[in-house]
Amino acid sequence: MKWYQRLFWKMFLVIWLVSLVGMGGTFLLLSSRYDQDQRLALLEARARGQAMLMLERYEAGVKDWYRLPGRHRSVPVWLYDTEREQPLLPQLERPSHRSLKLSLTTDSGHEYRAWVALPREAFMVERLLGRLFSVQMVLILVVSGLSGLLLGALVVRPIRRLRDHVRDLHQAQDLTLRADAGLSQRQDEIGELTREFDCMVESVEQTLLARQRLLQDVSHELRAPLARLQAAAGLIEQRLTADDPMMARINRECERLDALIGDILSFSREQASKAPERFSLSALCRSLAEDVQLRQPQRPFRLTLPDREVFWLGRRELLLQALQNGIENLLRHTPADSAACLLLEQRADGRLDLRLQDTGPGVDPEVLPRLFEPFVRGDQGDGFGLGMSIARRAVDQQGGTLSACNRPEGGFEFRIQLPPAG
Repeated sequence: MKWYQRLFWKMFLVIWLVSLVGMGGTFLLLSSRYDQDQRLALLEARARGQAMLMLERYEAGVKDWYRLPGRHRSVPVWLYDTEREQPLLPQLERPSHRSLKLSLTTDSGHEYRAWVALPREAFMVERLLGRLFSVQMVLILVVSGLSGLLLGALVVRPIRRLRDHVRDLHQAQDLTLRADAGLSQRQDEIGELTREFDCMVESVEQTLLARQRLLQDVSHELRAPLARLQAAAGLIEQRLTADDPMMARINRECERLDALIGDILSFSREQASKAPERFSLSALCRSLAEDVQLRQPQRPFRLTLPDREVFWLGRRELLLQALQNGIENLLRHTPADSAACLLLEQRADGRLDLRLQDTGPGVDPEVLPRLFEPFVRGDQGDGFGLGMSIARRAVDQQGGTLSACNRPEGGFEFRIQLPPAG
């Protein structure tokens, strides 16, 4: 996520920009009239003082009386003698545009008039920039910026805490977790959202527990009639010949039903909480490779391990269960003479990669996104669609991730990523 897409910076920028535009517009609207009156008063005082000094020099007979000494910038003033009704400087033209008219009386009692050209109004942008860089505006922008930061922190911080809680809930796969009291006891919208979220998690927990109990009850109930069916099949087999095709079919279907019940029980059973143990992943991979060679000696199977023995702290039986499900799918759904490999790699950050690759036909792209859902299987599959779900649950309980994909060069990859051993 880029920085400008975060809620915190969106709130900060909105507050800051609204303050900038609002205060800038307010300054222009409220101070424009005051600025104009102030400029006119300043111009009038300056022009009056300059005109009186020029008239005093004029009446005193000073040569070049209109040139004031020590003044680099003077206000253009057009002077007129009201008694003689003639301008004092005929070479200067009277201002034709907006001008300020002044009536002057010198110490001698002589009356004069003066016209001063009014400057043109400053452009809106110039006035806005002038106000923008004023001390008052800078202070207002600083205060609005601090307010935006504070408000953003007050809103975003609890949202991040709720996000962390959701992430912990997902990673731990423990629906008994609830948000901390600091969030759930708030009396604002965030508190309401937290409480509704906890209610949703509780509802999901009850639904999953009910489904789990149903699967366990159904599986246990099926065990009894299956045992009776197998016993009856054994009695019938004693009366028939051992190679009777119908008897072989009955035994095969009983075995399939027994395997299905075992998979359902394994999928629905909560794993007992056992302390993790330190074991050799390299030795586990070698054991699995030997099992493949024993079951299918004709299959080219390659095992790639790091030079050093790799150890990991976790639950060996869960990881073995996940890998065995992957190998079972490999042996079942790929030709017996197609190559396969098992790779173990330890990354620089300590994470471990276990990749089981084959050169078979792969998985249907439409089935691949739902491969880890219960009872999902491809058209060519003869299993029950629970093996991959059991494997994912076993890896999740280890704090790892399980993924699967079709390889670009052909075949299928079953990948387990494990966190550092710690």
